[in-house]
Amino acid sequence: MDIRFLLLVPISLTACNMAHPLDGLDRSGTASAGGHDFRVNYNLETAQATRTNPTWRPELAEVMLAAMQATEEVTGCAVKPGTALGDIALVNMSLDCRVK
Repeated sequence: MDIRFLLLVPISLTACNMAHPLDGLDRSGTASAGGHDFRVNYNLETAQATRTNPTWRPELAEVMLAAMQATEEVTGCAVKPGTALGDIALVNMSLDCRVK
């Protein structure tokens, strides 16, 4: 096996649950809601909630609601209505940190 491949595995695993540097999401935290666990990366305007627990075929609506609840818990900000978009793994949303 090529040694370069073995070096890439730990590096790629450390990138899990991390926001892309160009997203500007410089804060993070974890929370659980609705039976799901999330890593929330955020700034004062935007958040990304990544579901981190294995669940067999979760319902999208259930995951979206849980992601919004976990995001509000971690950030202390309200999720702006109608801004949560994503899938069962990653939900992006806008925050209103003036209200909560």
